Amino acid sequence: MVWLRREDHEDRELRWLRPVATPSRNSGGRRLPEAEDALRTVFQRDRDRVLHATAFRRLQHKTQVMAAFEGDHFRSRMTHSLEVAQMSRGVARALRCNDDLAEAIALAHDLGHPPFGHVGEEALHEAMAAHGGFRHNAQGARIVDYLEDRYGHGYGLNLTRAVRTSLLKGRIPDGFPLSPDLLPKGPLPVEAQLVDLCDKIAYLSHDLDDGLRAGLFAEAEAGELRLWQEAARSAGTEQRQRVVSEVASLLIHDLVQTADVSLGNSTGNSTGSSTGDAVLPRVQHGPTMAVMAQELLEFLRVRFYRSARVLGVMNDGAARIRRLFDSYLAHPERLPEGAQRRLTTDGLERTVCDYLAGMTDRYLFKASDAL
Repeated sequence: MVWLRREDHEDRELRWLRPVATPSRNSGGRRLPEAEDALRTVFQRDRDRVLHATAFRRLQHKTQVMAAFEGDHFRSRMTHSLEVAQMSRGVARALRCNDDLAEAIALAHDLGHPPFGHVGEEALHEAMAAHGGFRHNAQGARIVDYLEDRYGHGYGLNLTRAVRTSLLKGRIPDGFPLSPDLLPKGPLPVEAQLVDLCDKIAYLSHDLDDGLRAGLFAEAEAGELRLWQEAARSAGTEQRQRVVSEVASLLIHDLVQTADVSLGNSTGNSTGSSTGDAVLPRVQHGPTMAVMAQELLEFLRVRFYRSARVLGVMNDGAARIRRLFDSYLAHPERLPEGAQRRLTTDGLERTVCDYLAGMTDRYLFKASDAL
């Protein structure tokens, strides 16, 4: 037999993965039991389900920093998610962790983002303050567990517990409606920690690139950053694209080297629990690289994220979200049929919130302009 069966992949994982990693057989299972696939492991199936989800396709028209109408070559939430997935898979494989799990988490990690990024998130959180709040990480879990009901069984994409719990990174608002089996939040797989760091590496490097492309700061200004200078020395050139690429490369290599030491010293096990009093260590950059990465982040906050051009577009998007939220509360009959069917179970405010969070930027503009 030439082709590899699922069992062969699973056996290879058990031989190859480091003790703190998460083999497919430790996925935590699905809420609705399913027959196993003959070829794919459970995490490979999770990855494929996310990739084919409607919520994932919408990410191509959701803003990362620069709005889509500002240019064809700026990153969107989809291209960001693909970059994070590519980095996460490579880092996980280098560290002998489960790269299929890391890829699935990375592809799903931004599914819950509303239009216009974090300002849209804050607008919805304010609107939902008395109704369980809103955070994109919690919304992502709600999407894969409930809203993305592709198969009509009421369990959303029916992903494994390991992937679902990994989407709950960060704070969850009190009262936010999650599947009861996800609460209280438990320990996350080590692969989720790696994705979190790769998420930061991706946006630091591609936002540096997009900010330069947008002309919001000059290459000479970026050249004052220690990480840029180190990347230029490492690349052996001052050519912009090569330096930006080397910024990502330096961050990735530092993460792998530092994490290899910390994970190698860990006595935690692959289920995310601990042996004795020891627990999985926090995966992080080395101290020197962490400082340089923070310097880059502060530079981007001042010169890019808080620039008048970016904030003008973002604040306009947030204002449109607020107007639409109030409009749908006053006129729920304007909601689409699918949303109206959830009113009795989810309540008016949560139904409106789910609907607005699922919109793309351009659909939000179309709906708000129609008011």
